[in-house]
Amino acid sequence: MPRVLHYRLHGLPEQRLERVHEEFDALAQARAWRCGQPWVASSQSRGLFEMEFFRHLKNEEGRDLSAAGFVKMAGDETDALIITIFMRDLSAEYGVRTSIRDEDHPLAKLRRLDFDRGRLPGDQSLEDVLAKRPVIKKVEGERIFFYPPTFRLHSQGPPSPEWAYALCGIRAYAPTLLEAEQEALKILRGFGHLGA
Repeated sequence: MPRVLHYRLHGLPEQRLERVHEEFDALAQARAWRCGQPWVASSQSRGLFEMEFFRHLKNEEGRDLSAAGFVKMAGDETDALIITIFMRDLSAEYGVRTSIRDEDHPLAKLRRLDFDRGRLPGDQSLEDVLAKRPVIKKVEGERIFFYPPTFRLHSQGPPSPEWAYALCGIRAYAPTLLEAEQEALKILRGFGHLGA
């Protein structure tokens, strides 16, 4: 059975739901998803599956639930990380609580993440938790390394305010993980055209 990543938004005002649906649509179109495109269901959903999914969850989880969705993972941790950052950003933008459940994540400490106003419990930032190691994505046999902004590439150097990425002996920076991934894939395609 494939791993499933569940996400929820709690306490979002009804008038903000249309905007959240638009943001999910934009995220779904922003890149090629190996896991399938992220989607969200709420009281404003019009598809039968989405309406029934949300109705059942609302009955189970209570009135505080505003929107929810899930994606079946397909072995790309970059997909999971981008959805996690997106949910963190929604929590910060709207000042609400969001949660992510990944019951089959290989690391028990990453099976549940809750954000309140963009912060993890104990007022930690997501970047503080991510700073310990790079995220590795394999594409066409090549490994791409993504380093969170708080990751120290050199022990004496200060953390960068941007995401670093490295592939084929090249290291560069981008403001977000999504942009870093797009740039890294462009470089990889360029090397492919050169026959490298």
